[in-house]
Amino acid sequence: MVDCHVIPDIEYRSPSLKESGIEIVDLEVFRSRLSAYKFDPYRPHRVSYFCLLFITEGQGRHLIDFNRYDYQSGSVIFINPSQVHAFDSDDCPQGEMINITSSFLSSSSANIRTSYFVPAHISRASFPVITLSQDLKHSCQVLLDEVRKSQLENEADDLVVQLLLSTLLVKLGRARKSHSAHISEHQKERFGHFLSLVELHYVECREALQYANKMHTSYKNLNLLCKSCSGQTAKQLIDFRMILEIKRKLAMDGLSVQQAADELGFDDLTHFNKYFKRKTANTPAAFKRQHERAGI
Repeated sequence: MVDCHVIPDIEYRSPSLKESGIEIVDLEVFRSRLSAYKFDPYRPHRVSYFCLLFITEGQGRHLIDFNRYDYQSGSVIFINPSQVHAFDSDDCPQGEMINITSSFLSSSSANIRTSYFVPAHISRASFPVITLSQDLKHSCQVLLDEVRKSQLENEADDLVVQLLLSTLLVKLGRARKSHSAHISEHQKERFGHFLSLVELHYVECREALQYANKMHTSYKNLNLLCKSCSGQTAKQLIDFRMILEIKRKLAMDGLSVQQAADELGFDDLTHFNKYFKRKTANTPAAFKRQHERAGI
């Protein structure tokens, strides 16, 4: 029995590319660094970032939220922010670990015109382990290799890395849709309906109660549905969609902060600035300047 009384919270760390927001680590290299870590990867620990484990060779079991999941060669293991996981000390698989900060993932989303695979939305709706087909395995490996090359060529330019990551996640998201977990068909249908409503109405409706009314359910039941299917509250998902669109307006459409606020239904610019900063720890103007400096 694993002792889970004290679960450390692990922040994102990237010794080689501290500001990049994404790190790809060979699992053998990861194991060779064990003595340098301030936590034990073989005991339950909670991560604050997205973690993907690509298993190229080997098999075993991985602990996620206190359930053990089998994996094999060709498997991908998904761990989301706030989830608890642990490696098995009896297993030494070959492969790669990809750590991605939420802010980097959000910036990647802002640079494409689709609400593509968002791990937060399906973290509870799909099994955390899937096995890739040979074609998809090859395709993902090529994309990972390109991400690594792009990071080495020019650390200051995140755009290519973000687009490559987006492509990888789209492919994995499509493969993962067929691996439904514990939620029922009715729950999946209701959750999909909620996300569709958010996509249609996020500009004029920013409160969970408004969507509960549209779905003829209670605020409490809607939150229970969202937590069960995604691990997020309804309000968190609504805010995620709004913040994503603000970033797109500023980064892709070239709008001024005032224009973005107007287009997205904020009557008060001060409120717009406070809302964005509360959700991202950055102001809209600072976010826009960062993207302009990067040439995005």
